[in-house]
Amino acid sequence: MGQFFTDDIDALLKSGHGDYGRLSRIKADFETKKLVTIDDRRYVEGLIARYLQPATQDEKPERIVKIPEKRIVPPPPPPVNVPEAKYQKVIVEKPIERIAGGKKTKNIVISVASVVFAVLIISVVAMNQDNIAIIGPSAKAIETDQTSYAKGDIISISGNAESTITELMINDPDGQKVWTEIVKVKADGKFSTLVIAGGNGWEKAGKYTVVSSADGKTEKTVFDFNPNEAP
Repeated sequence: MGQFFTDDIDALLKSGHGDYGRLSRIKADFETKKLVTIDDRRYVEGLIARYLQPATQDEKPERIVKIPEKRIVPPPPPPVNVPEAKYQKVIVEKPIERIAGGKKTKNIVISVASVVFAVLIISVVAMNQDNIAIIGPSAKAIETDQTSYAKGDIISISGNAESTITELMINDPDGQKVWTEIVKVKADGKFSTLVIAGGNGWEKAGKYTVVSSADGKTEKTVFDFNPNEAP
């Protein structure tokens, strides 16, 4: 045991077998003291016998079994397309039977034309049905909320005008003006205002006239007035 011992330890350290720290210590003790304990010697010899001794003749190398490659059989070629025989369909047209009598033919043509015309009329009416608007009564140019008032009542006057402003006035039964006001017409053409019945000029009982005047156009409505206060 000498250089071979240290060489074997170096081989174990290089191969990574065994405890690296213990093997390094054993090598250092042997190189300095030339002594190795029995346990350390058995430890090193066991590693040498296990990892560094060549395999015995009794050990048989592993047998490599080769799996034969499976032969790929190409698919059979596609069948050759046989051109199909083309047959031309023969259409036999039947001769149109002639209608006997020219007068009978003329009557049939007139009947067919009448039916077609009626269908067209019905189609046009159906297409335009959604566009037909129901026109109701037009809004009044001027009106009051009631037909008769007593002293102290509030009169509501409303109406429609095409101009931006309109002049309103109330005349007594003799045609004398008892009230007037210029009102502004809204964007939708409507106007409205409130008047308290009674005061100077309202002394007479009878029919009073409300007049709307705008752009030279005059509209009127009447109501009954009682100069006595309502009970």
